[in-house]
Amino acid sequence: MSRDELKRLILEKGVVRGKPIILSSTRMSNFYFNIRPIALDPAGCKLIAEIMVPKIKQYNADCVGGTEDSSLPIISAICALGGIPGFFVRKQTQKYGLREQIEGNLGKRAVLVDDVATSGESLLNVSKTVREMGCEVEHAVTIVDLLEGAKERLASYGVKLESIFDREDFNF
Repeated sequence: MSRDELKRLILEKGVVRGKPIILSSTRMSNFYFNIRPIALDPAGCKLIAEIMVPKIKQYNADCVGGTEDSSLPIISAICALGGIPGFFVRKQTQKYGLREQIEGNLGKRAVLVDDVATSGESLLNVSKTVREMGCEVEHAVTIVDLLEGAKERLASYGVKLESIFDREDFNF
């Protein structure tokens, strides 16, 4: 039931259509999944966590992480509702403060999360950074896979991508 509710929320609040949009892969599209309003909505973040936490726990990870932008609300929901410590990776090391690129609670075995997977570049960059710190990364979970090569690209680096939905679930 939670998956159906999340799909309904995505269709109501998270799909932009009717104008050309540039995706992270730099490809043009006539639709866009904007999951942030859902991940920052009380009901939406609860649904996301309810669906993602069991998926993450099956991989015996001791932490969950992702990018500093789109992944952060998802990570926070999983931490709060699933009791799994979280971290995020900045694109670049901070120039001030502690000058960290990784913030939070990086463990020994991570599962990465993101809202939408297009080319897989963001998740790949996060996996490379945390692996350099000695953390094992074998799995990633995303809300929507656009079916544009992320799964295959991540697999070539030893990361298995699982998604709650893919583009075809929305008939795009």
